[in-house]
Amino acid sequence: MSGARALASAAAAALLAGAAWLDPAPAEAAAPRGVGPRLLGPIASLAASAQWVRSHVARRAGRPELALARAELALRLDPQAPEGWSSLVSHLAFDRASPTREPDPARRLAFLRAALDTAARGEARASHPEELAYLRGFVLAFAAGPQADLEWPGGRRALWAEAAEHFARAAAGGHPHAAELEAAARAELAAGASPPR
Repeated sequence: MSGARALASAAAAALLAGAAWLDPAPAEAAAPRGVGPRLLGPIASLAASAQWVRSHVARRAGRPELALARAELALRLDPQAPEGWSSLVSHLAFDRASPTREPDPARRLAFLRAALDTAARGEARASHPEELAYLRGFVLAFAAGPQADLEWPGGRRALWAEAAEHFARAAAGGHPHAAELEAAARAELAAGASPPR
């Protein structure tokens, strides 16, 4: 082994050992983490931030698939950051599923489902799951609004009912605005939540 390779190997081993030593959370209390965060240790969050910047650059360059791939990498690097999950969910639900951007209701529904699936993954992994539960409710309430033209099983009533459930979970987790929106969703249900025609 050459001197440069030996030095690089020693530096990598020291970095890995240092990352384990610097991690202040006890191993049994820490949430399950992937290989990337374990290898990068304390700089995983910084690496995720760099991927978010690259994702936004790709999005602005009109390369949505590359932007999504970079966002997913950022989430794998720092799965406990609720801001990352919220950013991707918001992009999918309010940008990609927007009627002004996507005229096809079937494609908008696919983006909405992708947003909700992403929020569910985030709720299971993020350090503040109540934020993602709240966002899931908000996405569903938005989809149930006056512009609702999506073929959701059970229609607007089901959208409002699911939104209320997510808001209730967020409120139980301590989200400061969730109880108010849960009450609003339940009021829509009590009013019938009939489709606008």
